[in-house]
Amino acid sequence: MDSKDTIQPGSADRKNQSNNAPDITDKITIEIIEYSPTSYKTYQKNLRDLEHLKALKNIPEHSVRWINVDGVDDETALKALGNSFHIHPLIIQSILSPNERAKIEEYKDSLHVTAKMLYYSKNELVVEKLNLILGPNYVITFGEISGDVFDGIRNHVKAEGSPVRNYGGDYLMYLILDALAESYFDILETLKEQIDSLEDRVMEKTDQDHLLEIRRIKKELMKISKYIWPLRDVASLLGREAMELIRPATEPYLRDVYNRIVQAIDTTEICRDLLSGLADLHLSNTSNRLNEIMKVLTVISTIFIPLTFIAGIYGMNFAYMPELKLPWGYAATWGVMLAIAGCMIYYFKKKKWF
Repeated sequence: MDSKDTIQPGSADRKNQSNNAPDITDKITIEIIEYSPTSYKTYQKNLRDLEHLKALKNIPEHSVRWINVDGVDDETALKALGNSFHIHPLIIQSILSPNERAKIEEYKDSLHVTAKMLYYSKNELVVEKLNLILGPNYVITFGEISGDVFDGIRNHVKAEGSPVRNYGGDYLMYLILDALAESYFDILETLKEQIDSLEDRVMEKTDQDHLLEIRRIKKELMKISKYIWPLRDVASLLGREAMELIRPATEPYLRDVYNRIVQAIDTTEICRDLLSGLADLHLSNTSNRLNEIMKVLTVISTIFIPLTFIAGIYGMNFAYMPELKLPWGYAATWGVMLAIAGCMIYYFKKKKWF
């Protein structure tokens, strides 16, 4: 068995990180992209074609082969692919496990990176575990379901005369990690737009649904932050550790990925601060609205207190009340009450209480 040097940043917390993971597809498909400075070709195969798997290891000189696998439910097929490329059994075990967090492992002839790929599908956030294996002249990526964020890389490699074709598999690994970081920014930009729109609605009208929206966005931010933080440590190790399969010329690019991930983490913190401020704004608006209502009710009650007092006096059942026999008593009582109410309204307006 090959010797293994494991580098796993962060804690070993692996508690049910697949709760929000998408369902694993029951079909395993394989997309193969092979390129060199002067050639490019792509084709698809079924990973269960075991005879074809044996030939995948035969890569022409000066070429790089990218094998993108969608679906990781068939242990037999994955082991066959692992045997073709001499992939360590622990890597296969990690690929089959849904509870792995972001990490990096260096083996004798390969480098294994685990990360989370995030993107929106039908307005829902998809969290997909991505396993990447870097070899001397190949890169193998394993996704849980069909769909990824690598279309830009495919177009870049396909373009004739693309500088990517002049680099090795380590540079392709950088492009894949950079695409992951870019996908984080795309998601955060979408959430920032939702926060801005929500802020306008909160300022316009306070509604209980706004708190539910704030809570939903905050939960998504917490989920994103949970998956970005471990990848930061992975990118840091890739850009600093001396690894045989990564050329010195590629290390600055990997350090750039680290910087982008740090920026994404900072952006999540900014969004969380904005949400906290938005929640405070919602509660403040609700409180101000309640204060306005209470102020109006208080003014009305204050005006009617003396009027109720006068009405209460003349509502007493005494046989002898001087004003009851006067012909102008009813009108005089109304006049006094209206005068008192008018004076109080004038006083409140002068004080700018309403």
